[in-house]
Amino acid sequence: MYKKIIEFWVNEREARELQAPPFEFKEGVEEYLKGLTNAGNGNGIQAKLAEAEAARARRMLDAIRALRMGKICAASADGTLNESNLMEDESPGAKIAPAEPVADGVAAPAEAAKRILVRLLRDVPSFVGADLKTYGPYKSEDVVLLPAQNTDALVKRGIATEIQRR
Repeated sequence: MYKKIIEFWVNEREARELQAPPFEFKEGVEEYLKGLTNAGNGNGIQAKLAEAEAARARRMLDAIRALRMGKICAASADGTLNESNLMEDESPGAKIAPAEPVADGVAAPAEAAKRILVRLLRDVPSFVGADLKTYGPYKSEDVVLLPAQNTDALVKRGIATEIQRR
């Protein structure tokens, strides 16, 4: 399952659009993490290895969530969101628990705390940012402070232009 998590992360990172999750991904991940947690109950080397593997898997899952939230926000803003690629907990109105920061050079949800001042080039409907706060709606030429992850996606799509990084 760890290999599937990495493959999904790589595919999500390399693709511009939101990717469809692998078949029964959520159920498989839950079972996998549950098994690692059970194996991690103890004091031996196997328990420590299981704990470390579970921690790495959770960091990868947090990175996937951060990537997907940025793409969902950007696609919602420009009206190109393919809702068939959403997971259960990404549907409108779903409550998502905040993720932990990711180490080892992987894009982290903690980066969403960084804000960037941008000028919007088009009208943008309201959207939920990577920090899970609601932003907008905005009009063309508005200048706003947005999470870095959302700003990067909007700039790449030509919807905004960066003014100042904080």
